[in-house]
Amino acid sequence: MTYSLEFGLVNAANRYLTAEPFRFQVAATGKQLKPRQVWVLQFVTPHGAGAAGPGEGAAQKVHLISALKRYLAADPNGKVTCDQDKPGPQTFFLLHQYPDGKVSLQNEQSKRFLGGAEDNVTCFAQASSETEKWTLHLAVHPNVAIYNPNRKRYVRCDEKAEVLRCDRDVPWGAESVISIYYDFKGLDSKAHNADRRQLSPYIPVKKYGLRNGAGKLLASNGSLISDVTAQTMYSLEVHGGLVAFRDDEGKYLTGREGSMKTLKMDRPGRDELFSVETSPAQVSLRSSSTNKFVCCKPGADLYATAMAVGNTEIFQLMYDDATKKVCFRGHSGIYMSLGPNDCIISSTKQDKNVWFELQYQDQKVLLHMGDKYVSMRPNGQLLAVPKAAGKSEDFLLVLVNRPLLILHSDAGYVGLSSDMKRLEGNCVDYVLSSLSLSEEGYYNFQIGGRYWALDKDGQILVTSDRPSNFSLQFVSSSCLIVKASNNKYLVADQGGRVWTGSTDASNATLFHY
Repeated sequence: MTYSLEFGLVNAANRYLTAEPFRFQVAATGKQLKPRQVWVLQFVTPHGAGAAGPGEGAAQKVHLISALKRYLAADPNGKVTCDQDKPGPQTFFLLHQYPDGKVSLQNEQSKRFLGGAEDNVTCFAQASSETEKWTLHLAVHPNVAIYNPNRKRYVRCDEKAEVLRCDRDVPWGAESVISIYYDFKGLDSKAHNADRRQLSPYIPVKKYGLRNGAGKLLASNGSLISDVTAQTMYSLEVHGGLVAFRDDEGKYLTGREGSMKTLKMDRPGRDELFSVETSPAQVSLRSSSTNKFVCCKPGADLYATAMAVGNTEIFQLMYDDATKKVCFRGHSGIYMSLGPNDCIISSTKQDKNVWFELQYQDQKVLLHMGDKYVSMRPNGQLLAVPKAAGKSEDFLLVLVNRPLLILHSDAGYVGLSSDMKRLEGNCVDYVLSSLSLSEEGYYNFQIGGRYWALDKDGQILVTSDRPSNFSLQFVSSSCLIVKASNNKYLVADQGGRVWTGSTDASNATLFHY
């Protein structure tokens, strides 16, 4: 079995190793983690639990594969190339890890280390100095699910106890979404992250933090705190496709004692190794006529009679990018499906009867299948009816597992301008926007107590005391678009402007969330 992880590699000059399409050249010029800066770290000899920790001389054999699906290679003279579409003798590297979280890459054949800056990337150094050390930047959207393969459990937030626990069979609901905080930019650079302006004493050190849905960070003692401190930051170690989190004292984050905290050990064991997985959208369906939620239980017809959202009122939204249709997967692995007599039922099969087309009307959505729409009887029962859509077919698609929204597009992260008054769409760091839902079903976004609002030119300001209405539309398996109150869609320009620049949904910016 082949294990792999996707990373950006950041050198001492804060530049990313970049695979250039022209002649498949390699440079260290990237300022942000974009597709050309993403590398697949493919482990040839995976290490699992009990693998040697940093500083012990152990190394893992890896390939580095670019976004162009070419293998990084180094010849005996130190020349670095990335044009091979298959592995060869010169494409094997040894990954060495250090206590500060940095790594070095030693070519197995030449025994030389990969390093350099700008256009001068070589593999000629006989030892690894700071020039030959790299920081691993996880190439994943920050909203993730964290899984421990040994315990077969996911991490969740226990809000009452204010701790994180590794005890969830299925990552379900807002409590199972963990936001990764990557501490990258220095204090002397232009800050796009609101968090950094609230902290003056702390100096960024290229480490990771784990945030819950309320924006609090996990400290090494297991508590959840609001501020970024040395106790909330962890070095990342990789072990054959899994990761471990190591604090400043050399302790590893573990879930073995009920709540997540660090324990002293020489090396991470099975309880300290985690996989970082994407977190797909989970939604609830609320009838716009009764404000009640659709409930999905095994072996039962579906009714919109629930007053509140629990596990049975949450669906994982599964999007088929080829057909542009969606299906709704319930907590027990069952699907919302068209059944006999046009009733909407729960089904264990993912067949043609579970796929629906979403037709958006402002903040509301119609569920369309063939020539029928999902409707609702007076008693709340759902059924498919072959008639023109009316009020009984209007639903609100409520995004339930993103209490904190992080938007990322091809231009970069959505963050804050230097004056903290408007959104910018080409940032290295993200800013967290909290979501709330109005009675009419519109989303209101808030940052630091201020709401998103439109100026006269359609740019998004973060200065208002009053909420403005936005709606979200899911358009792929990993992306959504945002519609503002002026009936235009958000566009994030490469230059950084975030504004309502399109009346056509097809020209709206696709945001990973």
